[in-house]
Amino acid sequence: MIRLDQFLSRAGWGSRKEVKRLIRSGVVSVNGRMVREAAFKVAPGDRVEVSGKPVSFQEHRYFLLYKPRGYVTSTRDRLPTVMELLVGVSRTEKLFPVGRLDRDAEGALLVTDDGQLAHRLTHPKWKVPKVYLVEVEGEFSEELLPQFEEGIELSEGKTRPARARIVSRKENATLLEVILKEGRYHQIKRMFRALGFRVLNLKRVRFGPLTLEGLLPGEFRALNEEEISALRQAVGL
Repeated sequence: MIRLDQFLSRAGWGSRKEVKRLIRSGVVSVNGRMVREAAFKVAPGDRVEVSGKPVSFQEHRYFLLYKPRGYVTSTRDRLPTVMELLVGVSRTEKLFPVGRLDRDAEGALLVTDDGQLAHRLTHPKWKVPKVYLVEVEGEFSEELLPQFEEGIELSEGKTRPARARIVSRKENATLLEVILKEGRYHQIKRMFRALGFRVLNLKRVRFGPLTLEGLLPGEFRALNEEEISALRQAVGL
């Protein structure tokens, strides 16, 4: 059995604080009876509805976080970690960030307790696209863009084919969009360094089907069933 607020949170109806407010409002029913107690126990087979809409139980939890700069992509560290931003989410659950974003980078970060999905999302075999906005110092030439498709030589070998395009230019800086389908250590920075450029700002705007729409830096939300299904389908689950 599981608490009603935990059940709804896992189903994507919000943080524990948000679903408790939802339960108190009187729109949640279990087996046809309205329930206002967050601690109410839901048993396997119980029919849970919100405003008459059936709710499916999620075995795992999935959150999209807009990671701000200054946080480490780790569960524990002497520096502030991304897990500290999940206010209202139970720390007893074994959540972890999927992949990594550098401390001075920002953007879309998936946090879950689904180890199988996380492993596939970060494995280059599945070619899950990750889209970045990258500001580099200086004037980046159009002639260098094909090198991303061809692969850029790093210390451990050539990168897999990627895509890049120039978004805009300003005085002594160029903004590019880069799409990767793998994730090596400091990969974006190292690729540009190999081409003779220094990265000034780095932001991941998309992770697979997930975008930052509706989120501000430091905010997070639970994934809905459609998003979870899209992630799983992308990696053959």
